[in-house]
Amino acid sequence: MKNFSFAQRGIIAACAAACAGLSFAQTTPELKPVVVTASRMEQALQTAPVGASVILGEDIRNSGALDANEAVRRLGGIVSRPDLLGGREASLDIRGFGEAAGNNMVVVIDGVRISQNEITSARLSAIAADRIERIEIVRGGASVAWGEGATGGVINIVTRGGAAKGLTGSVHLGLESFGTRDTSANLNVGMDDARLYTHLRSLRSDGYRDNSAMHTDSLTLGMEAGALAANSQGLKVRLELFQDKQSSRLPGALPIAASRINSKQTNTPLNFASNNEDRVSAAVQYKVAGWLASLDIAQRERAGKVFYDYGGGDQADTTRSDQTQVSSRVQYSGDWAGTAVQAQLGMDRQSWNYKRDVLYSGFAGGDETATQKSRANFVRFDALFQSQTRVVLGMRNERIRKDFTDPLAFALTSYQQNDPLKAWELGVNQTIAAGWDVFARSSRSYRVVNVDENRNLSAPLKPQFARDMELGLRQSSKNSSFAVRVFRQKTQDEIIYDNNANTFGANVNIDPVKRTGIELEGRMQVAPAWVLSGSLQSIKARFESGAYAGKRVPHVPELSAQARLAWQLDAAQRLEWALNHRGSAILGNDLDNTCPTKEPARTTLDMQYNYAMKNAGWQFSAGIDNLTERKTFGWGFTNAACSATNVYPEAGRSFKLKARYSF
Repeated sequence: MKNFSFAQRGIIAACAAACAGLSFAQTTPELKPVVVTASRMEQALQTAPVGASVILGEDIRNSGALDANEAVRRLGGIVSRPDLLGGREASLDIRGFGEAAGNNMVVVIDGVRISQNEITSARLSAIAADRIERIEIVRGGASVAWGEGATGGVINIVTRGGAAKGLTGSVHLGLESFGTRDTSANLNVGMDDARLYTHLRSLRSDGYRDNSAMHTDSLTLGMEAGALAANSQGLKVRLELFQDKQSSRLPGALPIAASRINSKQTNTPLNFASNNEDRVSAAVQYKVAGWLASLDIAQRERAGKVFYDYGGGDQADTTRSDQTQVSSRVQYSGDWAGTAVQAQLGMDRQSWNYKRDVLYSGFAGGDETATQKSRANFVRFDALFQSQTRVVLGMRNERIRKDFTDPLAFALTSYQQNDPLKAWELGVNQTIAAGWDVFARSSRSYRVVNVDENRNLSAPLKPQFARDMELGLRQSSKNSSFAVRVFRQKTQDEIIYDNNANTFGANVNIDPVKRTGIELEGRMQVAPAWVLSGSLQSIKARFESGAYAGKRVPHVPELSAQARLAWQLDAAQRLEWALNHRGSAILGNDLDNTCPTKEPARTTLDMQYNYAMKNAGWQFSAGIDNLTERKTFGWGFTNAACSATNVYPEAGRSFKLKARYSF
């Protein structure tokens, strides 16, 4: 049996005690049931046959999180690691995909998929906490609803909608250690059947390390018109413009010995990156009787630049891409002989164009162009019988065509891929007593290789497919709620980086990988003013056959956990403590698990104090992250001989002060 340290035992015990349910996922007679929409159909979370969690916007703001990325890390129980580009976009890993986690997760905002077709992750950190109504985290394959890349799961962000008549809004100012300044403002103009809204945000930070400064500016403009009230019939229209500009310095990795001497230093003082994104979306929805028809259209343009200084030379990568999405759905909800039924038919179309220019010390080294077009149709059926048995069925057919050209490429100069892809899911939930539900789910999901992953190859990689099996139990009552899930996933032709693949290292379709694990989430009101909540995930990710048979997948900790204790001192004051634990993991590139050095376990303690003057509209908070000044690294890479290990240090202790005024 594995031996755990004293700190690990403490946090496991705290989480086990807390795992009597989720504060943000409970259903009681006194509270409105929590609804999830990440499957593109509304379902009550308590009876939905899927591993899902919901984080409410109020809980996000009370936690001190500045944006959606931080909220998922703090409250979602998702493993995270530092942003390799020096910004706030920490890497998130649903169900143990390690280095490729971002490509096995789909991010959705208000029904629009924002995940990229490159290695670059979708920028959750661009979504400020003040904008969020809720975040839904669905674990496990979800390709029926969202297509390729949804092998690990989906993060669905729903922004705040609706507004009282007249002028409402808020202003927020946050100050943190390392020269971090976060300012934002929201403004809503509500009318009888329309609303105008805008959101502005500016974030500046000097960063924990040398050459890790970053700044980002974002603007959202939008309007809604028509049937805005919940469950109202008729036509609803939403238009939105989003602009985001980010620039960051790149501190890079450090040799492990150097990081132990001074974790703040950098060996790359000239490296930097920038990323600009413009997104326009429109949504039209019409409800009548039991029918709903919707059309979502989105256009995204993205421009990025990365500069690397190698001492004797330099490299500048410039990329531009544009993407168009069109999704339409027709849904029927009704009662058939006492059975509540939802049936949905949908269509997704996507077109993506990409160009990358590379300069090596002033000389052209690459001129890539790529396109990707996808056409998908999906159908889902949900039936809730009088026996309180819920059955969900779904299927998706998708065809993705990718064309790539690079006349100056080292190996693969051009290719065409035309992949027919199929996904399905079957889920059953049974209410066994008041507040008690069990569910089972099986699914097939997929993802395709992106342009970055096909480099240094003689032929493009094959699509990746995964099969999931999941069993779960949920309990919910007035003062507690609880969820436990056990799962198994097997992937075929998983796309993973192998430093030994050829002279330069490359991505490969690896031999089958098996992931098994257990997830617990819970909440318990231990006293009238005290609430204990937490989550725990234990996962084993192993190669099943081939050269690495039986070995662990790099960057995947076998244990991660969170425990939060909140004390409501009075109507205005709230004090919260949070323990966060991430277990040790195998270094990147150590596929045969032979290196003695591992990514170390990390346990941190955070504190947060909130004071709310509700009648005056003011809310103040003060917090400390990593109170015990736990210093370590979250990403580490080595070579085949285990003789050169480079790491990305994580931030030490930081202090936070925030003020928000709402009117």
